Amino acid sequence: MRSSKGLPLALAVASLVPAVAGLSGCAMDERATVNEPTSYDASALPVGAERFKHSLDAQETRDQFRDLSKQDYVVQPGDTLWSIANHFLKDPYYWPEIWYANPEIENPHRIYPGDHISIVFVGDRPRLTVGLRPHIRYESLPPVVSALPLDKLRPFLNHDQVLSEEDLESAPYVLANREGAIHASSDDIAYVRPDLDADQQRYAVVEKGKELVDSRSGELLGYRAIYKGEAHLQATGDPSTVELKDVVREVQEGDRLVEMTEEAFDRDVQPQIPAFAIDASVILLPDAITQVGNNQVIVIDRGTESGVQPGDLLKINKRGRVVSDRFAPREEGDEVKRLRDLEGPAVALPDYPIGTAMVFRVYDRVSFALVAKATKPVHVGDRARTPVQEGRR
Repeated sequence: MRSSKGLPLALAVASLVPAVAGLSGCAMDERATVNEPTSYDASALPVGAERFKHSLDAQETRDQFRDLSKQDYVVQPGDTLWSIANHFLKDPYYWPEIWYANPEIENPHRIYPGDHISIVFVGDRPRLTVGLRPHIRYESLPPVVSALPLDKLRPFLNHDQVLSEEDLESAPYVLANREGAIHASSDDIAYVRPDLDADQQRYAVVEKGKELVDSRSGELLGYRAIYKGEAHLQATGDPSTVELKDVVREVQEGDRLVEMTEEAFDRDVQPQIPAFAIDASVILLPDAITQVGNNQVIVIDRGTESGVQPGDLLKINKRGRVVSDRFAPREEGDEVKRLRDLEGPAVALPDYPIGTAMVFRVYDRVSFALVAKATKPVHVGDRARTPVQEGRR
């Protein structure tokens, strides 16, 4: 059995074209749009990206603050960088651009409960920084403020995985439970085939979740393996005997046993805006049916093969609708169907921003991200992209 953090398959690179929508009952899906969108110009500088420091001028920096007269904010237990950023800024993805690492403070990027976050001017630019801490000798510091609310991410950090169909089909499966019940829970005994390895005592029990499909190529990227609980080996054989522990979702026949991952999330991960173009699409809303909002998780169809890293900040864009231009001039002698002539050419409206997300877990070809701020609900098909200068696509 092989458990994989990702799927090392070749990355298909192509332009992302939004699906053509019908208007007023008129079908336009057979017509190409006159302004078919492509990936944005890579020369558009990502705002705040590391290799383009201070890409905002002084006035643009001031414009990002909600109120330059705001008093110091005292960091509270349970705060995240996002809750602090939203207190001061109109959009949290400007945090890396506006944060000032005070050289007089040891570890100036770290923020602790009780710290005072202040607006200061460095030259002619307003910036955010931690005020000087009193010189008190601590035996220990409280936990550093994380970039993300870890309690909301724990189900996705502990044992959820992205696995290939081959990995899932070759993994041992739950044949039945001792009581013959439809579902099993913690402390129940279950039987597994094929015979388990006596050297491995603990397994993660997972359910095959929705397939993950590349939005451009339609290629299968793998499946979300939904964590249900632990299986502790009691006896090998055909079938092997396991005891279920810490079950968070009821275990059913056919569920698979895979290696435990237990990857700790780095609390010190720093938000950053990628210094290159990432153009991804939302392909899954874990544990949601149609839409998500603030502090909810999305899955995008780009990963380490595209350079995505934990901490990357991405702007979420809603795709512009495709409309029919009934007012466009017609060429003489243009022979088209009467319906087409009435509709006119199909025109794609521009995408528009609806939120910000931060990547927190990355596989080869997909990534999990948390919606840090959303002004409208986020749906499957929305785009997740490197923030760029206004007016550039």
